[in-house]
Amino acid sequence: MKRRTFLQKSAATAFTLVASSSVVWTLSSTNSVPPRRVTRQMHRLGLIRPPGSIEESSFLSQCIRCQRCEESCKKRAIRLIGPDLGHLEGTPHILPEETACDLCLECGKSCPTGAILPLEMIGEARMGVAIVDEQLCVSHNGTGICGACFTACPLKGRAIRQGFTNRPSVDAQLCVGCGLCEEACIVDRDKAIRVHASRRWLA
Repeated sequence: MKRRTFLQKSAATAFTLVASSSVVWTLSSTNSVPPRRVTRQMHRLGLIRPPGSIEESSFLSQCIRCQRCEESCKKRAIRLIGPDLGHLEGTPHILPEETACDLCLECGKSCPTGAILPLEMIGEARMGVAIVDEQLCVSHNGTGICGACFTACPLKGRAIRQGFTNRPSVDAQLCVGCGLCEEACIVDRDKAIRVHASRRWLA
């Protein structure tokens, strides 16, 4: 009986240790891996900084993570990067498919270090370039007639033009990358127009 009791207690202790190790491993793994949705966005679209942001290496050295740009953004388009991305932590970025920049240009006025320069005109912003996926766009693939991106564009008729059945086309020289077109796109499973940036999430 004593031997049986000893074996039962040993088995219970071993199970507890294994279960505890699994929980610790799971928690540490969860905390160290960025959310999958954000990771996809990072690799596919690049890092979109607020309008007026200077060149990336200079931006990172001058941005003091003061959060004033985020506080100045009434639309709440500016977000701060979390701790999963190391040297980028605390710096501002924009995810236009969720909340696009309305080009109020207040962020540049609020920046105390010059990491984000104050702009006078929305056409001076260079956040990225919107690219149309003609296979997804209903006006291009013949499944509908839309025009939502054209209507949302603050530089409509210049940055975005419309053709037959409201087919949009983007002028890369004039597009500022605000993402209002992406936010307005009616395609559900994946946006048919998306802003791509030259800056990279991962150095």
